[in-house]
Amino acid sequence: METPINIRLANDEDFATIYEIWLDGIENSFNPNSIDGETLHQRFKRNFQARQGIFNYWIVEADRRLLGWQSLIKSAHNPFREDNWAESSTYIAKDNRVKGIGEALIKHAIREAEKSQLEYIVGYVAVDNIGARKITQRNGWIEVGEIPPSKKYKNGKRKLLLIRPV
Repeated sequence: METPINIRLANDEDFATIYEIWLDGIENSFNPNSIDGETLHQRFKRNFQARQGIFNYWIVEADRRLLGWQSLIKSAHNPFREDNWAESSTYIAKDNRVKGIGEALIKHAIREAEKSQLEYIVGYVAVDNIGARKITQRNGWIEVGEIPPSKKYKNGKRKLLLIRPV
């Protein structure tokens, strides 16, 4: 990375760019046409608006441009686990991939998680996303196994379940 980057908590004004980057990257893991656009937008916005404490979104920027983002969102609703488990997502704008930005965001989120009461971070990575798999392995994630194909959606992307003890 030649230009210095800054990682900070996302604010409401970042939402549109965060959503745009997400839409541009979801084809690696999801079929965006499986949910209508308005429902997809509303669900994403609901997650974004629920940010609080460790369950948050961080952005990386350089020269006042948002290059990518990282989130930790609640992944459990059991009263004993809801504050101890988070799901991680990392998305980088297409023209900024393979520059170390994703790994910088993941490391930042892990450092923040270590200061919180989180015990585990879970993640999902497409089996064929070799770059993401290497980054997560270098940063302490354990590939638990491949998620079996859905009986309802036969053409889904093959994904791995990863867990990062905090």
